[in-house]
Amino acid sequence: MPVASSKMHADLTLVNGSTGDPVLLIDYPDRDDALLLDGGENGSLSLEQLADLTAVFITHHHIDHFIGLDRIVRANMDRDKTLSLFGPPGTIEKVADRIRSYEFQFFPFQKIVIDVCDVHADRLVTGRLDCGKRFPPPEIREVPRCDRMVFKNETVQVEAVFADHTVPCLSYAVIEKPGWFLESSALQKSHLKPGPWIAEVLGRLRQTSPDPSPIHIDGGTYPLATLRDKFFRLSSGARLAFITDTFWSDEVRKELLSLAHRANLLYCDSFYLSAQASQAQKYRHMTALQAGELARLANVERLILIHFAQRYAGRYEPLVEEARAEFANVTAEIR
Repeated sequence: MPVASSKMHADLTLVNGSTGDPVLLIDYPDRDDALLLDGGENGSLSLEQLADLTAVFITHHHIDHFIGLDRIVRANMDRDKTLSLFGPPGTIEKVADRIRSYEFQFFPFQKIVIDVCDVHADRLVTGRLDCGKRFPPPEIREVPRCDRMVFKNETVQVEAVFADHTVPCLSYAVIEKPGWFLESSALQKSHLKPGPWIAEVLGRLRQTSPDPSPIHIDGGTYPLATLRDKFFRLSSGARLAFITDTFWSDEVRKELLSLAHRANLLYCDSFYLSAQASQAQKYRHMTALQAGELARLANVERLILIHFAQRYAGRYEPLVEEARAEFANVTAEIR
């Protein structure tokens, strides 16, 4: 039996690297329940990738974090599913206004339902936008918020806390639950192709006493244990934090540290160098040095710097070096 490991088992795509709009796709290739952290520019993602989404988590409504909403809606318009979308107060109104700005033909197969949730400190307010009903004013429901969790399914749960930005802004943590996951990189090296057999194997592995009978794949027969050891990994759980567009202030320091505590991966705002500390305070962003400090204090495994200011175009290395002065395991995707 494989030993459980602690790491994210999703395919992670920092859509625009560290230098563009901070957008992170979290995709489980064996299931249609991808997550998207933030709604900025996503033109490099195919409509098929966006159509796999089950939930989108908006940090705030500045254009570089929200302009990708149109492609998300377009990719899912013909789907018969419910798409969940979370954001700070005002998200329901802004999404509804965006959808109302379009003319739709309303074909019978267009059954998309979009549940938009305004995350408040003390409650969750959800508005339902139903294509099958021709997008009437959203049906509103409200529930008290007792903890940081805003979303969960069988694979993950997502937590949210408020950051300190110039407008209401959220930071998120994605917690991958313990259990069995497909190791997509191993499957890519195999002659076997994705198919229903993946769900069959996962279903058996999640049973207390798995049925040991062989699995039939494309005319071949494979022992369950062989497939398990070659293509699947047992996870003890993992945590990913996504923190962007926030000042490193006393008001949010405790919450951000708790959100990122012992995260396997921390994607963190590093908009400025420390030499621009006054601008960081004015525009409510973090410096690279502060991102490193957050990673060190939160005892994370790896820090990925995101959202570099355009003023550093072509000379991003000082941002990485500054963060590394506080925390050794730092990377950035320079494009």
